[in-house]
Amino acid sequence: MIKLVKLIAFGAFYLKEVVVSNIRVAIDIVSPAYLMKPDILTIDVSQLTPRQLLVVTNLITMTPGTLSLDVADGVLYIHSMYSDDAEAESKDLVENYINKVCDVF
Repeated sequence: MIKLVKLIAFGAFYLKEVVVSNIRVAIDIVSPAYLMKPDILTIDVSQLTPRQLLVVTNLITMTPGTLSLDVADGVLYIHSMYSDDAEAESKDLVENYINKVCDVF
């Protein structure tokens, strides 16, 4: 029962992330200003099971503005269109995606 509640909470969180990301990309498309600050982020994913890694990489890729590039030696490489601080962005992804995926899957 607890996993079901966590899954529903994660679904709501992810839906919010997709909507916010879509709005951010749409604003950048219609805006004459160049708002993108692309960067490659690295995240340690050595503690994840193959199933958790699959879910994390797919969720990151399906979120507009981010793309999972590669997993090598326990490190996930992500391209982010909007990264002011790569270290803070990586920490945010660990807290908001990886930790929540580990709780659910």
